[in-house]
Amino acid sequence: MTKINQPEESTMRVLRVSHASLTPALRERERALVRCYRNVDLEVVTTDRWREAEVDVEAVDDDLFPVTLARARLSNHVQLFAYDPRPLVASLSRHKPDVIELNAESYSVACAEVLTLCRWFAPHAAVVMQACQNILRRYPPPFHWLERRALRYIDAASVCSETTREVLRAKGFRKPTEIIPFGVDISAFRPRRSRAGDSVGTPTIGFVGRMLSGKGLNVLAEALGMLGSESWKLLVIGDGPERKSFERSLATRGLLARAEFLGAISYDKVADFYQRMDMLVTPTQTTKRIREQFGRVLVEAMASAVPVIGSTCGAIPEVIGDAGLVVSEGDAGTLAGAIRRLLADGALRDRLAHMGRERAEENFSWERVAEKTHELLRQVLSSKSDQTSARAEKQTHRALGIGTLEAGS
Repeated sequence: MTKINQPEESTMRVLRVSHASLTPALRERERALVRCYRNVDLEVVTTDRWREAEVDVEAVDDDLFPVTLARARLSNHVQLFAYDPRPLVASLSRHKPDVIELNAESYSVACAEVLTLCRWFAPHAAVVMQACQNILRRYPPPFHWLERRALRYIDAASVCSETTREVLRAKGFRKPTEIIPFGVDISAFRPRRSRAGDSVGTPTIGFVGRMLSGKGLNVLAEALGMLGSESWKLLVIGDGPERKSFERSLATRGLLARAEFLGAISYDKVADFYQRMDMLVTPTQTTKRIREQFGRVLVEAMASAVPVIGSTCGAIPEVIGDAGLVVSEGDAGTLAGAIRRLLADGALRDRLAHMGRERAEENFSWERVAEKTHELLRQVLSSKSDQTSARAEKQTHRALGIGTLEAGS
């Protein structure tokens, strides 16, 4: 149910700066916040285009709030690009935000740029950084300096998982840090009428995501090779540099004919393909560059009442909870055993499907995300107001003290 705030709450002017908030489907977080809380006056600044999950996406307007486009400069890398500052300055000057919600890592060029512009054009606004990094790294100058400056300047952080909060704490960040997960549209990602427990057709194992080193595709190929005598087919959604290697691994095991590769598809079409799956496998492995930050596809699958199997990498166990099966990362035998259990046990599939849907509704709906976001923004503004009042009172006392001395001199 959509939750509406009390009408007497004062208006909260929010400027959301996020490079990937390009379309309504990609800005459900922002849309839910505006739908659920009438006191939020929101404007979004995003790039005019971005490559999201191997798909080039162009920005479009929104029917719930203004969207300002700022072209990405310098680089196409998420940590190295900068926004064209002119649209950002215009938004800061026009919208006069009380709080700026910035989707960027603390060491990034975009973060440094936005914080500088905030100091110049919105010095009284609170800043909340949305961070996802969950691998502790030490950066050389100037990125180390940018990070230290950002962590001093921002007022609070929202993080997608406990592993991300741990990294911020390790960097010395002691300000408010709230876990606000990625959400899912539980009306778009929905159960199909019949599930695999009905024993109709060949069960479909799904994989959704970028096909990168560390995503566990080699482990999945090895596990499937142990299940050659079982009845199953594989549906793969996504693309990336490891696709050819994965195809070769399946072919070597005589399994390629069982696999259907759909490539990268736009986000607004993904929900339909979960309807074809009887389970989703996310076998991510920890590397120097990859530690699963959240596992958005797990939440999408659970909302679709698709049973999930995930590895112990990063935030995956935190996201799955008790609503799926968790196996040791890199262990093909254990993964094969978990898949075999779900292939053989329709009752288990049905039970996990129900538990996953229930977990998605309770913890990962966009309304739940909006509730947690609104509460964090409200707390930050309240704290900022208290700090401003305390400074003003101290200045008043100092001025009165000076005046008394002058009067008695």
